[in-house]
Amino acid sequence: MKKVNPFSLSGLIRRFWRKAALTWILVLLDAAALVAIPVAIGWAVDGLLNGSWAGVFKLSGLCFALLIFGAGRRFYDTRIYTKIYSTVADEVVEAERKKGSPLSAVSARVSLFREFVDFLEGSIPSLLNEFIGLFGTLAILLLIDLRVFFACLGAATFTLAVYWLNEGRIFRLNQGMNDETEREVAVLESGDRPAVRRHFQLLARWQIRMSDLDTLNYSLIWLALSGVLIYTVVVVASSGTATIGQVVSAVMYVFGFMEAVLVFPLYYAQLIRLREISGRLGTPHV
Repeated sequence: MKKVNPFSLSGLIRRFWRKAALTWILVLLDAAALVAIPVAIGWAVDGLLNGSWAGVFKLSGLCFALLIFGAGRRFYDTRIYTKIYSTVADEVVEAERKKGSPLSAVSARVSLFREFVDFLEGSIPSLLNEFIGLFGTLAILLLIDLRVFFACLGAATFTLAVYWLNEGRIFRLNQGMNDETEREVAVLESGDRPAVRRHFQLLARWQIRMSDLDTLNYSLIWLALSGVLIYTVVVVASSGTATIGQVVSAVMYVFGFMEAVLVFPLYYAQLIRLREISGRLGTPHV
């Protein structure tokens, strides 16, 4: 069996999953309640138009549930993940020292390791939330209008293709950025002003290249999603059978789908970056 790198995302999850289980459960409950919000808004709108407050009470109950789940998770998260970081960061330093890594590399790698904990604390709960929301939204859109469902499915497939084709480039850009970051302490210690200036110019150049790629990908995806939103408004509103509340719900679900699709690539890029950092932490400094 292949040995798991203890300083990788999978290694941290295997080691600390029991402590993180409660926050993940709260995330799932929060996501389920969030998926139901647009439907509840539709009920509230249609109910008020017919003189009933039942839908408003259901919407209020969902909002209160979201408060409990969200606040409970945030209260617990901070305590768990700060403990994880303080425990494993010390191990990273010790492992780097045993490998004979220079101080510049040790400092940079401890800083880079922080990104794993940030991903566990912030990105995984958000990713689970968006994942449930995305597939919950697609399931509801399948019931609302088959044409809208397939339009959304097509946009999601296009998004996956854009980032899959750019995976290697994203990895290489992060690799170059992290290589330069590891040199920072040594460059600063040298006291050579031209070298220091060159170092920060190179960091800026890597950052700009990463940002330019992200901007290009975002623009392509946004064009596709904008077409889906406009298509949904036209199709649902002109169907002649949908109530005002149903039209509002459908558009809100598509807009929620757009938000999820725009966010998922960011997590994908983060995972590629963490994969590069994990290999860096698990190998001797060269």
